[in-house]
Amino acid sequence: MKKIIVVNPGATSTKVAYFNDKEMVWRHEITYDNAVIDQYEKVFDQFDLRYKDIHDLLVEKDIESIDVAVGRGGLIGPVAPGAMIVDEKLIDKLKNNPMLEHASNLGCALADRIVKDFGVDNANAYVYDPVTVDSMSEVARITGLKEVKRSSVGHHLNMRAVAIRASEDLGKSYKDTNVIVVHLGGGASASAHQYGQVVDFVSDDEIMFSAERSGGLPIKMMMPLLKSMSLDEFNKKVRKEAGLQAHCGTKDLREIEDRINNGDQYAKLVIEAMALGVAKCIASLAATLEGQVDCISVTGGMVHYPFLREEIERRVSFIAPFKPYPGEFELQALAYGGLRVINDEEEVNYYTK
Repeated sequence: MKKIIVVNPGATSTKVAYFNDKEMVWRHEITYDNAVIDQYEKVFDQFDLRYKDIHDLLVEKDIESIDVAVGRGGLIGPVAPGAMIVDEKLIDKLKNNPMLEHASNLGCALADRIVKDFGVDNANAYVYDPVTVDSMSEVARITGLKEVKRSSVGHHLNMRAVAIRASEDLGKSYKDTNVIVVHLGGGASASAHQYGQVVDFVSDDEIMFSAERSGGLPIKMMMPLLKSMSLDEFNKKVRKEAGLQAHCGTKDLREIEDRINNGDQYAKLVIEAMALGVAKCIASLAATLEGQVDCISVTGGMVHYPFLREEIERRVSFIAPFKPYPGEFELQALAYGGLRVINDEEEVNYYTK
């Protein structure tokens, strides 16, 4: 039985979990006040703080030795899906030259230190499915502007975990299925999985709006708005103040569903519009897969809410079977990925740039 520690650093928390093979034995979330985090200029300046708390937790839990540690992958740049071994080159990249400052950049260094302090001989640390996984087909990258190409940055860890799980629930291997997965959280992204590769990806600023993102917008209608504000103001408006937040004054679907149940017709219309946007996104990815779709899955926190979930299913069930997986499975995805590597079921990638 393999002993696995996974670590998922977020903006003001670090999630840590311990697995025996695929069984989660315990999980714990270490939280921080914003005031504490704000003292640090760069993400990697938080390393000692975060690692001390992880170390103390593992000692408290009587962890003496582990076979592998797996961290959340940061903003490395375009990389292949799956596991990447943590080495000094990867740590240096995420410490000194990440695509963007983000808490997930700490995942590699934290996993590396955990293995050094608690790992058995020859144990390795890995990151798995970073947010910058990119195996999109070349034809899917092209836009109507030569200067702008579509990219693949989003909820890869959770979506690939769901695609693998959906394939298994169909009694098939992930490498033998075509699956469309949509992640619905504060932002929303979607992916087309073709025989084990993410061949197309819809980012949270494209087709569908979400809890606080605007999604795709008609450019001609945007011109007056762009003239009236700075780029920073515009970015805040479309990424923090849009979507459900703009229409309903809240991004809490529990509150919005209560309004719908109490007869709020505008709230109902907004959720129907959100579901339609998600359905259009799914249909576009079905075109990428040339209609050969084994399963459509939706995941993320918003999928817990029946009205939205049922509206999406109503519009896309003609394409393929619909399998919802509410919530997120990031800790499991990290552990299962590490387990596949140490069981020689999956090859390891190396950072080479």
